[in-house]
Amino acid sequence: MIRKVHEIKLQLRYRDIDSLGHVNNAVFLSYFEIGRIGLFRLNSDDYRVDSINFVIAHMEIDFLKTLHLFDDVILRTRIVKVGRTSFTFDHIILSEQGKDVYCHGTAVAVAMKDGSKVPVPQFIKDLLAD
Repeated sequence: MIRKVHEIKLQLRYRDIDSLGHVNNAVFLSYFEIGRIGLFRLNSDDYRVDSINFVIAHMEIDFLKTLHLFDDVILRTRIVKVGRTSFTFDHIILSEQGKDVYCHGTAVAVAMKDGSKVPVPQFIKDLLAD
């Protein structure tokens, strides 16, 4: 059965915190990477980094609420759009209770092989969220 949404409780680290006492904006990109890898691993017993070749071509993030070290948060990741050679991830970080949204972002990935764009593989198309 294909699971089209990956959720994980994030373990925030001291190194994620900046001098203002909140999670540094750049760290959110690393959190989103955790979600992308998790989505693929969730749906493949033999997931390997070299079996999924794509590059991130574009990212957008809206920071909606300050995130602190001891906040309990969930990262939710899904694929929301698939084109011929690209596909779009949707990422959201929210409180465990789902009441507060800390940030929302998208990442556009381009399928690659030997340095050139290629059609998006079927297994990625199958992950498109309803």
